[in-house]
Amino acid sequence: MIQFDDMREMERRASIHCGDGFLDIGLGVGLFLLGFAMIFGFAPLAVIYLAAAFSIVKAAKRSVTVPRMHHLDFMPDPDAESRSGRIRGVMRASIVVSIALGVCALLMSRIAPARISAALRSDGIVLFGMMLTGLFILIGWGTAVKRMRVYAAIAGSLFVFGYWFDLDVSWYLMIIGAVIGIWGAVVLARFMRDYPKFHNRNGKAYQRTW
Repeated sequence: MIQFDDMREMERRASIHCGDGFLDIGLGVGLFLLGFAMIFGFAPLAVIYLAAAFSIVKAAKRSVTVPRMHHLDFMPDPDAESRSGRIRGVMRASIVVSIALGVCALLMSRIAPARISAALRSDGIVLFGMMLTGLFILIGWGTAVKRMRVYAAIAGSLFVFGYWFDLDVSWYLMIIGAVIGIWGAVVLARFMRDYPKFHNRNGKAYQRTW
């Protein structure tokens, strides 16, 4: 086993570990808030979350994931560096797509000119359906997280359903966000159950060295 003496290295490895459910929860809460903001006109709420999401997830991983890293087997992997770079690239692309979703939602809200919002709302379900399905496929490919394929299937199926039955985009986002957020919470609960923190004699959690 590798001896993890460098906290920065531990945090870096924790940041690309997707088995704790924080990626799912972050996406789910963001999509739910986006739909909620579109219904009630609280666009700044979604924008604030989007700006703070990365810091929130990073802080959560530092307090929950890092103290449990001693359970995970991180043997030297010749492809680790390239895989890490791929994940970072996918995350950057995902941020761009998320910003695009936020901008589209903002333009479809009440604060945008009526002509613009009406034009986007007419085909909004198609736009959001394609972007979300592509986003989940992209994240799934970059992180090798299989449940992202399930999210893509859910987004695609709900997109078809919503298009046929004229489902409002805001409800489409809230439903998908709730499903992903709840799924992520289940993954997080299992992660915390299966990988308890390692404590010293004083009861304080710390990172075990090998």
